[in-house]
Amino acid sequence: MRAFATPDYLDLSYRSDLNFIVARWLRPVSGSETRQGYQLIVEAGQACQCPYWLLDGRRRQPADAETTHWGLHEFFPRLHVALGQPVFMSQLLSPTYQALTDAQPAFQQAEQAPAQTYRMQRFNDETRAVHWLQQQQLPRAGNPA
Repeated sequence: MRAFATPDYLDLSYRSDLNFIVARWLRPVSGSETRQGYQLIVEAGQACQCPYWLLDGRRRQPADAETTHWGLHEFFPRLHVALGQPVFMSQLLSPTYQALTDAQPAFQQAEQAPAQTYRMQRFNDETRAVHWLQQQQLPRAGNPA
């Protein structure tokens, strides 16, 4: 496991045994902290050449509308450029946080758009979140993603 230096609101590591980045938000964060945290996650992904990310947001609150728009329409769609390949994000959310995102069509569109350069799924069970990331690592021919 490789740990990265981060601010007090984020724990960030690379799990070489599972071949994915683990980013755990440790408290509620502001929009600027969200952006900074995601930039640190990108840098970890680049350093490890790893496009598989477990994003644990169970301790944070949903982002404000401006930050959500930034993530879904600016940041996530450009990840493939930063990493040179599609990025797979398994978002681990509290049931309440997941229900809030379920009510926003932009999240369903982000999960289901076939032309996306990234894949995102939301879970409130860590075992399922990890399993989905592992499935994404299977050879593309046998992976329905």
